[in-house]
Amino acid sequence: MDLESFIITVFCTIDDFLRQSCPKLRQPGPAPTLADSEVLTIEAAGEFLRIDTDRELYAYSRRHFGDLFPGLLTIHRTTFARQAANLWVIKSRLWQHLTAMARQDPALALIDSLPVPVCHFARAHGCRGFPGIASFGHDALAHQTSYGLRLHLCVTWPGVITAATLVVW
Repeated sequence: MDLESFIITVFCTIDDFLRQSCPKLRQPGPAPTLADSEVLTIEAAGEFLRIDTDRELYAYSRRHFGDLFPGLLTIHRTTFARQAANLWVIKSRLWQHLTAMARQDPALALIDSLPVPVCHFARAHGCRGFPGIASFGHDALAHQTSYGLRLHLCVTWPGVITAATLVVW
C-alpha cells in the first residue's frame, strides 16, 4: 500500500469513528479550517513516518499532503498544534477503539516502564513544568538520575499498546 492510500484509509477510519462516537464534538461557533478527522489523520501519518516534533510534522505535511488537506496550507503551525492538543480526549477514545479492533493475545503481555524527563537535570531545581508533580528518580538503564515522571506501558502480542500510565517517581 502506498502512502497516499494509507492516509486515505486512516482518514476514512477516523472520520467514521468520529461520526459514530462523537457526533456532538463541536460547540456552536465558527468551524475550524481543518476538520478534526484531518488533524488526527495528519498526526497518525506523522507517527507512522516517525516524525517527532510538531514543527517537523507541520512542515512535512504542508509539503507532501497539501493536495490531500488543502486547509493545512491556510493555517499557521500553532493553530494546527493547538487544535491537535485539544483533541486529547478523542485521541484516547480512538486509541481504545483501535485497540479493541486489533488482533492481540492478552495472555501474552509485557509490562515495562521508562523515564519521561520534563527538563534537563541541570535545570531541574528551576524547572516550572509540572510543579508538585515531577520529581527526581533513578533510571537504572541509563545509570543516572533524571527529573520528571515515569511511563508504564502494557504491550500485548504482536506489539499492541493496551495501557499507558504516567506516574510520579
